[in-house]
Amino acid sequence: MIRSFVRAAVATLALGIVSSASNAQTPSVKLMVDFAFQGQQSPFLLAAQDGHFSRAGVSVTVDRGYGSADVVTKVASGAYDFGFADIGSLIAFSGRQGAGKVVSVFQIYDVAPIVIVARKKSGISKPADLAGKKIASPPGTGSRLMFPLFAAANKIDPASINWVDVTPQLRETLLAQGSVDGITALITDLAGLGHLGIPEQDLTVMRFGDFGLDLYGHSILTSPEFAAKNPDTVKKVVKGAAEAWKAAIANPAVSVAALKKREPLTDEALDRARLELVIKNAVVTDRVKKDGLGAVDEARMKETIGVIAKTFNLPVLEVSAVYRPDFKPPSAELKLP
Repeated sequence: MIRSFVRAAVATLALGIVSSASNAQTPSVKLMVDFAFQGQQSPFLLAAQDGHFSRAGVSVTVDRGYGSADVVTKVASGAYDFGFADIGSLIAFSGRQGAGKVVSVFQIYDVAPIVIVARKKSGISKPADLAGKKIASPPGTGSRLMFPLFAAANKIDPASINWVDVTPQLRETLLAQGSVDGITALITDLAGLGHLGIPEQDLTVMRFGDFGLDLYGHSILTSPEFAAKNPDTVKKVVKGAAEAWKAAIANPAVSVAALKKREPLTDEALDRARLELVIKNAVVTDRVKKDGLGAVDEARMKETIGVIAKTFNLPVLEVSAVYRPDFKPPSAELKLP
């Protein structure tokens, strides 16, 4: 009896030691996405729920955000280990605050999906028509922060815009009601406008990329300090996120199901449309089809940095101060089927 008790106790102790060692080897981190959970953020929920992160060897808590600028600030302060935000917001922040606080480690949006959307009946058909118009936008979003680039590229006086500061939830509603002439937004917001009963043929959609701005978009961010102390953890987060995005590209419904599990009131058709819009217009470009997910051309990244620096009168940062490629999985793992 005593021997059996001792054997059981030893086995339990050994199991506890193994379990503790296993837990110690699985780092836990926090990641903030750029906005409330919608279709375009769902691959990160898929990564957390369906084991992409855990199979990569990391536990990730995924939280909603309040705009790209806020995400960059939270990562720089150490409140979050990782973020998902517009790289333009990172560049502007680093130019103002000094390089070395935030760095991109994986480029997900090959093209910044920033757009200006207006009702055709407002008389807006080209960039010059924006002068004197009422444009609604949340102040902290990447689309609003990057508008001066669009203005400079198209010779618009930024002071001629009558900005209406709104919450993201009210932006499309105000446009639908006719209370404003246009909005700055991401391509995904077109799905919401369709949901409000505005057919696309009634809209003027000006994509930044169609008007002289071939910018990189959203990426995974961390701080150089965290990356220096935890390089393997950064690699694991990038690997898990990449696998989840590949799964979402292959089957958007699986990703939206993860969103539905996190947010039960999700309109699955609407958020699938959002996800498919961002995949088509920002993620799976001809460049990505050729070179794989997360591929970055240094010359193009340098151009993105230069345009932002010139527009905001900021120092021109080195590419290495903005983007680090050394945490990516092997190229073969990033190729799309």
